[in-house]
Amino acid sequence: MKLRPYQERAIVSLRAQYAAGRRAPCLVLPTGGGKTLVASEIIRSALGRGRRVLFLAHRRELIGQTVSKLERFGVTDVRIIQAAHDIGRPDAPVCVGSVQTLTRWADRMPRADLVVFDEAHHVVAKSWSAIADRYAGAHLLGMTATPERSDGKPLDIFDALVVGASVRELTDLGHLVSCRVYAPPLELETAQLALSPLEAYRKHGADERAIVFCVTVEHAQTVADEFTTAGIHAEAVTGNGGGRADALARFARGETRVITNVHVLTEGFDDPAVAVCILARKPEHAGTFLQMAGRVLRPAEGKANATLIDLCGSVHDHGTPDMEREFSLTGRAISKVDRQAIRQCPSCGGVFPLGPDACPLCGATLPARAVQLPRSTGIGVAEVRDVAPRAPWTVTMEAKFQGRCRSCKTAIHPGDRIVWLKGEKPRHADCARADALVASRSAV
Repeated sequence: MKLRPYQERAIVSLRAQYAAGRRAPCLVLPTGGGKTLVASEIIRSALGRGRRVLFLAHRRELIGQTVSKLERFGVTDVRIIQAAHDIGRPDAPVCVGSVQTLTRWADRMPRADLVVFDEAHHVVAKSWSAIADRYAGAHLLGMTATPERSDGKPLDIFDALVVGASVRELTDLGHLVSCRVYAPPLELETAQLALSPLEAYRKHGADERAIVFCVTVEHAQTVADEFTTAGIHAEAVTGNGGGRADALARFARGETRVITNVHVLTEGFDDPAVAVCILARKPEHAGTFLQMAGRVLRPAEGKANATLIDLCGSVHDHGTPDMEREFSLTGRAISKVDRQAIRQCPSCGGVFPLGPDACPLCGATLPARAVQLPRSTGIGVAEVRDVAPRAPWTVTMEAKFQGRCRSCKTAIHPGDRIVWLKGEKPRHADCARADALVASRSAV
């Protein structure tokens, strides 16, 4: 099977890392970029040199997809370890295994000279790292679209990073479709949505098949019920539901128009014809945001573009899916490159890079942007020595909950004017009094 040029380029780069003495490089390719195809070619080549390979995945859908793609590369002597099943010859040169099953079946660990970790951002998890420790003498290969964990832990099992391509590059090449993004004019607070998922779908979903990401299982079921009551057949899928495969099959056939879920379809779901992604929850970090958006970026016959409806305004924090990014293995690993300002059309609600005088989505003429004059927040200034400057404080707002001021240590009551920055505790808006309080305490 012929690989695309960027996939061949990625393999050359990975081989160069091994040749330079690296033991465990990690490949970054966007969702839909063909990570498993790259791995299949590497596995085929490794078998030609008499090496044994273990491919690890954490979802049953990924295991089935991997076995199918290996067959396309002529690799058919494969052992499969998943759930209660151990299928194939015990001494097969390739084993495709479930992380969860191999963790329980430590006595059945196959011999391997190369261990491939799919969705490698999970590898720091206890079950994954325990398996990696069992293969201390083997070469490792990580594969992920998003080398970042929600807990910020570094992916230090790997010792080199190879970026195969970007979303923008693959879109320009036609291997992914362009994405229309809709969002509120600013990032909303937790538990706030700009519209209900049903309203958003009716306005911008164009009756395409859609995935909705929700907060809880109960939320997912409620949203599905709202769609169905409105005459749009929807189903909720969960991680533990026995009918998940049947529900996804109905979705693939078009019998179900909308699938709601919490984390089930964030990774490992591959249905190129799905065109609409609705975020009814706020992804707290860029990795989750990109994984969710990536579900609808694959091209399909008759699919002109994808639509991302971001009901929480997370795009204002994470940027659009095709924004250029830098990656690393250090923990907070997905950063924007020279973040390009974005603008929203007041006519259709579309989000796009700042620049044009007309909306590139609907053609509406954009009004001149009002210049916002700076205003004082009353925070004051302080000398900074030997530390990186903090990000600026937000403008003042009213406290919604009881708390304690980070400056003067006195109580904050609901309704008090405060200033707050994400990741920091709040402080009173008029806390210039903090210096006086600290000085009085020091004098006692």
